[in-house]
Formats: sequence, structure tokens, C-alpha cells
Amino acid sequence: QPKDLELPMEAYYSVQEETADQVFKRTFFHVRSTVGAFEAEEVGVEHLLRDIKNASASTLAVRVGDKISALKGLSMRLKEISEYLKQVGAGKLPMNKDILYQLQETFNLLPDQDNDDLV
Repeated sequence: QPKDLELPMEAYYSVQEETADQVFKRTFFHVRSTVGAFEAEEVGVEHLLRDIKNASASTLAVRVGDKISALKGLSMRLKEISEYLKQVGAGKLPMNKDILYQLQETFNLLPDQDNDDLV
């Protein structure tokens, strides 16, 4: 297993030893240890930690930041799609029926802009 996927963990136990005077001496011994989890536990922990990015930021601020990042990504992808369609329309790129089919499927999933109840 790659070293970067392991938990940075060390375990020790201590032994308190008497000395000739009233002061005790504490000795630490290393204990070999590993941490394991079942897949369900790993999924549960990932689910709990998914929203934690910056503990000092408020939940609302994190959610707004996530929305802004998602919208920027969507905008960038829509520009790429627009550029592709312009090049296909100008004859610079061949028409790919699979891409056009996927675009049509995406547009079919959008809400009806003419229906005020869905907007």
C-alpha cells in the first residue's frame, strides 16, 4: 500500500519506574499498530468529512463558495460546447452524432422556460 495513503500514526505505552530518590522515571515504548476499517466504515467517514474543507469558514460560506466554483466550471464547459458547435456549423470540425445526441439529452432535461411553475 502506498505510504501516502497510510495514517500518520504512532502508538506508545509508558512505564513508570522508581528511582533511588522520590522522582519517578517514565519510559515510553513503541507499539506497532495499524488502523483498519471495513468499507462501510470508510464510506461513512468519507460522507462525514465530505463537507469539511476549512473548519474556520462557516457552512454557508463554504456552500456559497462551492456553488460559485460549480458555476464557473459550468460556464467554462458551456463556452467549450458553444465553440465546438460554432466550428461544426462553420464546417471546421466534422459533426459527431454521439456528441450531438448527448447535448440533446441534456437540453431535454432542462426545465420548460415557458412554464412559470417550473422556472
